[in-house]
Amino acid sequence: MRPGRQQTAVSRTAVGAMIALAVAALATTVAGCGDEMTPPPPPPSNASIVVGGTDVAGEGFSPLEGDVTMVPGGQGGFHVWLKYRVTGMTPGPMRVRHSAARADDGRPVLVGQSRPVDIGAAGPDGAWEAPTAAPAFMCPAPLGVRIDGTRIRYRVELLDGNDQPIVHGEAMATPHCPAGDLSTFCASICSGASGPPNSGPKTATPAI
Repeated sequence: MRPGRQQTAVSRTAVGAMIALAVAALATTVAGCGDEMTPPPPPPSNASIVVGGTDVAGEGFSPLEGDVTMVPGGQGGFHVWLKYRVTGMTPGPMRVRHSAARADDGRPVLVGQSRPVDIGAAGPDGAWEAPTAAPAFMCPAPLGVRIDGTRIRYRVELLDGNDQPIVHGEAMATPHCPAGDLSTFCASICSGASGPPNSGPKTATPAI
């Protein structure tokens, strides 16, 4: 083979190799993008959350239902303690959010912020229980929303890393003002007759 023809053949071979590498790289990129867009697997079909309450000190676990007494907080407001139990979920890091709304029409009372949580291994009863309770702040009530004696729907959600819901649980209860010295003050700020400035649904403080 003449030198010129040999160089042409070598050049064609090199160009062919470069095209093959480019095609392979493009295929790898497309496959990688496909992996990133694959949605997370659905939660186990038996995954569930039980939303409960506690005693006045935020200890223990009990069903959140019927009439519940609101607890005074450190900033002059009143809250209901929330706690939850999870079954059927693989232990690991997740996010959690709680919120509350009026049961009869769904009007928000409390808008939750998500926060990280590490779901642990299930106990002997098959459930993992949140180690601490969270205060679901009820009062001062949003303007036009009476809290004292109104049925409220409390909701706890487990979320993925992008704050997309995975599973949730709900409980219904009717909060009431405590008896005693704080009764009159509680009734006045939980009536919804005169909400605080920029009154609207409160934002839950990350706590559980």
